[in-house]
Amino acid sequence: MRKISTVSYLKAIMLSVIIMAAWHGGGITETNAQPLNPSGELSPLNADHIWAQTLSGSHFNEFWTWHFFMDDGMLVTITFSAANFGSLKSPVSGVRVSVVGLEGETWQLTREYPIEELIQDRETGLFQLRDEREVWFKGSLPDDMQLRIETTKDGITYDIHLFLDDIHPGFKFGDGIYRIGSEEIGIFTHIPFARARGHIEVNGTRRDVTGTAHMDHTFQHQTTTRLMDSGYRFISHTDEDNWDVLFFFLPAGERNLRTIGYMLSSTAGEQDIFAVHNIERKNTSRLHGKRVAAEAEIMLMHPAGTIKVANLRRERDMERFSMLSELSWVERRVARTFLGGEVLEFRGEATFSVPGRETATGFYNFFLVD
Repeated sequence: MRKISTVSYLKAIMLSVIIMAAWHGGGITETNAQPLNPSGELSPLNADHIWAQTLSGSHFNEFWTWHFFMDDGMLVTITFSAANFGSLKSPVSGVRVSVVGLEGETWQLTREYPIEELIQDRETGLFQLRDEREVWFKGSLPDDMQLRIETTKDGITYDIHLFLDDIHPGFKFGDGIYRIGSEEIGIFTHIPFARARGHIEVNGTRRDVTGTAHMDHTFQHQTTTRLMDSGYRFISHTDEDNWDVLFFFLPAGERNLRTIGYMLSSTAGEQDIFAVHNIERKNTSRLHGKRVAAEAEIMLMHPAGTIKVANLRRERDMERFSMLSELSWVERRVARTFLGGEVLEFRGEATFSVPGRETATGFYNFFLVD
């Protein structure tokens, strides 16, 4: 059974924009814009990189996306956001929560607040959407971090408190800035791997949990969302010394299937990074009535010049999400026109194979514009 908090028409449209931008940092205006990955090598992040990189100008969007993979099979995704869509709506901060597998159900929550209520306290390490609201994360990476969500919406109470230990220091690829034509998209991987513990309670059902965690951070100063085709995440956690993170986007109209993104990995404690240059081949299958990538061969390029072709395969599907699903036919048509399509997200299990390494088993998070 699926439990989803109701949202208003305008909020549904706006949150769809936020979700879309969370994946690709905004869109482009040129159909033939050249995707370009950063130059350079793997670079460390510091504690200050976690703070908002935008929050100025007439347009911006920024997202901190946390993935939790619990030992009992539960998947939890928490996305904090800050966005300004110009004259369409006043700037807002927000949070989206998805809990998959709590008593066999999927629970989804969205909240937003005026941007002027956002608290960023560098002294205490607190990022809080609004004073006296238990919607925050707090800590100093890589030493410590915790997240808190306690709120009620549509009669459903969410009580989540998670602590991170054994946090691996974060990275960026070169300067962390990716380009599609004239647009710049920032991507930081603050937490490639950490241990997680705490509790999750939704609608009176509570579980004490342990598992692992990952967090990435995207930001951009534009909001056009029309010309992104799809986006792909894959995360595999074996232990603190062995993990893989794959994160890349395919712009719409890219005839050569050129992409922006990266593969960040740790093998026996040694980290390395590859750019995801392009998709060599992609097979799709129907999922909830949509054509979704079932398998993709992607070209990886190392800063030193090494080229590898890797394989990403969707294995088991666990969640589908669209903020437009609760709208009427007329409302959905208006929203699709505004967005350039309906933004759909999918989550589940996947495998990732790179020549010379054992196949990694982990979790995928795809989006597409339908």
